[in-house]
Amino acid sequence: MSSTAEPTAQSQATPTQAQPSPSTASSTSPIANFWRRVAAFMLDGLALGLIGMALGALASDALVGLGPWGRLLGFGIALAYFGFFNSRLGWGQSLGKRLLQIKVVDAQGAELPLGRAVLRYLPVGTVWFLSNAQLPDALLFSAWAAVLGLAIFGLGACLLYLFLFNRRSRQALHDVLSGSFVVNAAWQGPLPADLAAPLPTLHRAVCALLLLLGTLGPLISQQWLQKDSQTPFAPLAQILRAVNAEPWVQSSAVNQGVTYTQSSKDGGSSRTIRHLSIHAISRDADIDQAQRLQALARLALDAHPDAATLDQIQITLAHGYDIGIASSWRYQRRVLSPAEWAASP
Repeated sequence: MSSTAEPTAQSQATPTQAQPSPSTASSTSPIANFWRRVAAFMLDGLALGLIGMALGALASDALVGLGPWGRLLGFGIALAYFGFFNSRLGWGQSLGKRLLQIKVVDAQGAELPLGRAVLRYLPVGTVWFLSNAQLPDALLFSAWAAVLGLAIFGLGACLLYLFLFNRRSRQALHDVLSGSFVVNAAWQGPLPADLAAPLPTLHRAVCALLLLLGTLGPLISQQWLQKDSQTPFAPLAQILRAVNAEPWVQSSAVNQGVTYTQSSKDGGSSRTIRHLSIHAISRDADIDQAQRLQALARLALDAHPDAATLDQIQITLAHGYDIGIASSWRYQRRVLSPAEWAASP
C-alpha cells in the first residue's frame, strides 16, 4: 500500500516542479522610472550650466551684447548637446542618462537617428528657452501672443501632464512626437507591444485641451484688458508699456501684490503691505543713476490711478546676460513709499 502511494506522490510532484515560474521580465518594465529621468535631466542641466559659465568667463561682454537673443545661443547649444548624445551618435545617452544608466531608443530598441533626436528635444527646448525670455511688447500685445501661448503654456502643460500621468510608457510629448522611449540601459531588443501602443485616447484629449487653452488664453486676456479698463491688470499693462518705451530699457516686468507681516512686539500684531514692483533690464551698464530709478517710479505713479495709495513701490534695475543655460546679473534696487518717490528730486 505504501509502495504504491509513494510513486503516486512522486507523479503529482513532478509536473509541479516542471511548471515554469513567472517570468521576471514580464513583471519588470524596461521603462526608466520617473526619478531617474528627473535626476538625469538635472545632471544634464548642470553640464550645460558649466558650458554656459565657461562662455561667460571667456566672452561676458559679447553675451551681454546679444541681449534677448542670448537665449537663442543657449538654445542652439542645448539642441546640439541633446541632439547628438541622445542619438545613435552618442549611443542614446546624454551625460546624465549615462550616469543614471538609462538611454533613449525607439520601439524596436534601437538608438534614434540624429534628425529624430533633434526633433525630440525641440518641444522641451522651446518651452524652456521661451519661458522668461525678454520678449517685446509688439509680440505680447498682438496676435503673436497666441503662438507664444501655444509654444510656452500649451506645450509646457502637455509635457508635464504626460510625464506625470502617462505611467504606462512614461512618454512625454517630445517622446510621442519622435517615437522614442527612455529605457533602462541594460534593456535589449524591441519593447513589449503594450508599451509601444499608441497614446491612450484620454491622454490625447487632455493634451488637445491644454494646447487649445494655451493658444486662446493670451487672446482672451488681451480682449479682457481692452474692453474693461477697470480690470486690476489694465494699469499694470499701461505701466509696462510706459517703462518699455524708455530708450535705455530693454525689457521689464511689473507686479502688484500684498505682503502680510507679523511683529513679535505689540502682542504679535500683523501688518499688511500693498506694494508695486518694477523690474527693468537696462541696455547699458549704467544702472546706478538715481534718476533712472526715479523716472520709472514716476511712470508708475502717472499710469496707475491707485499707485499713490500703495505702501511701497520697488524699482529694480538689472544689467547682464541670460542665455538660458547660464546667466549673470548686476542689480540696483530701491524701495520707497509713493510719497517718498514723489518728493525725490
